[in-house]
Amino acid sequence: MSKNVLVIAGNSQIATEAIKLLLNNDFRIYATSRKEFNLEHNNLHKYNLDITLESSFKELSDKLKNMEFCAIVNNAGCAVASPVEFLDEDELQRQLDVNLFGLLRVIKYFSSNLEKDGKMINVSSMASYGVYPFLSPYCLSKAAADILLRAYSNESGFKYVSIRPGAIRTKFWTDSIEQNQDNFKNFMGKYERIGHYMLDNAKKNSKDALEPIFVGRAIYKAIVCKNPPSVINVGFDALLCAFASKFLSESLVNKVVRKALKLKSK
Repeated sequence: MSKNVLVIAGNSQIATEAIKLLLNNDFRIYATSRKEFNLEHNNLHKYNLDITLESSFKELSDKLKNMEFCAIVNNAGCAVASPVEFLDEDELQRQLDVNLFGLLRVIKYFSSNLEKDGKMINVSSMASYGVYPFLSPYCLSKAAADILLRAYSNESGFKYVSIRPGAIRTKFWTDSIEQNQDNFKNFMGKYERIGHYMLDNAKKNSKDALEPIFVGRAIYKAIVCKNPPSVINVGFDALLCAFASKFLSESLVNKVVRKALKLKSK
């Protein structure tokens, strides 16, 4: 008998890879997006959802109220970049609205649709380990979402999995460049060199980073495995962040990061 999976932001390249694997293994997929995506299959059912709108969740919740899912996968996300001292509060709110409050809305509106042994899966990031300066909005949103997910799991008893990829070759990088156009001014002056570095690095990752299929496989394994680990790191850079966060002192990690970015200490 086919199992049902709800995939939030199913049109992303990472989610699409996971959906293909699931469809090839007789899962029924209920995928949401803000925009149309081209994937077609008899077992793929597509719905509109804006992760930032409560009304959009209410509408979809009504449509799916009789459905049961063996897993819910949240793949929605965006990234805000800025030095902390010049960070606009509205930009921080935009970041949290998608990456943190978006996950909260997913839990609020669809957790009742989970089967008894169902799993809540969030595509987080190695940024959740919090080691990246100038990406603090993104880091804190991912870390907070992971804490929210863990708390929800402890409270409800449902299993959870945080998928934490490193740099992945997707449109996320070019989309982030476009969405941060107004924030680039925050890097002018004393942070200008870092701004150029981050822009060049984003362009490089959009072409040379790890293929999204690796994250798709991690999502698939988290769904089909009876007792998956609560955290799955994907990519050497993510594993390195996990190791540094667990085994190295925060002061040492900070020194390494500042040295790598050629930032001078006061």
